[in-house]
Amino acid sequence: MINLTKNTAKNNLSYLPAILHTIKASKWAPFVFLTLVFFTPAIYANNCTVNQFDETVQVAHVYDGDTIKLTDGRKLRLIGINTPERGRDGKKNEPFYLAAKNQLQKIIKKNASSIKIFFGKTRRDRYKRLLVHIFTLDNENITATLLKKGLGFTIAIPPNIQLLSCYQKAEREAQKQKRGIWNHPYSNAIDVNLLNKSARGFHRITGTVQRVGESRSSFWLNLNTKSETKFALRVLKKNLPYFTQFHPEDLIGRHLIARGWIYQIKNEQRMTIHHPASLQLLN
Repeated sequence: MINLTKNTAKNNLSYLPAILHTIKASKWAPFVFLTLVFFTPAIYANNCTVNQFDETVQVAHVYDGDTIKLTDGRKLRLIGINTPERGRDGKKNEPFYLAAKNQLQKIIKKNASSIKIFFGKTRRDRYKRLLVHIFTLDNENITATLLKKGLGFTIAIPPNIQLLSCYQKAEREAQKQKRGIWNHPYSNAIDVNLLNKSARGFHRITGTVQRVGESRSSFWLNLNTKSETKFALRVLKKNLPYFTQFHPEDLIGRHLIARGWIYQIKNEQRMTIHHPASLQLLN
């Protein structure tokens, strides 16, 4: 298994023979070759900071643990983390919503409402919010701090994965120490057979891949469920270069945990998996 971590990334070319040996017989080799272009040492550095920052800005308001508003009116969405949501339409706040929001407010207040930001390669999300990594004036990675305290889940959406290994390490520390959400049923993965058919938004789900379908743009991992509502994980073909250790078709019969946002089309619940970091293979 080839894993381009910090140590190997220091000299990727020295590992080229091993990579070629692994993929030379695979029909998916063209996709894997592209990873040699996409995956650079900077992306997989375990360091939680960046070489330089884009701006130092003033914060006007904290919406929750991953979204803030600046004094100039711009809204920022933190890269690499999803924190519990505020309750809407009569629903209660998700567990640790206030804890995440209050912790972010505390850090920002300690820095006189000033933070440093570093833009993602993709600058805006579909809500026109700026996608950023945020830091204290002393260059502390605020997202990593929230994850270490167990106040959110790591998310990976290419191409904004420069500090992914840092965020994964922070989450693993919180899991190991059972901090925050990792010491609460809120973090438990839900079996797709027990999933409410009205479920939407961010979830961790678990199930077994029954079959894999293919469309022009995607692979569809259909999970075994006895529910009338079917469940499928979508892997966009444009993101295949990130799937270096397995191909979606290799997952038939595998039990896994997936994290992401659930949406529904017709009688099927779906979740888009942008990066293998959003999948945990079991057994």
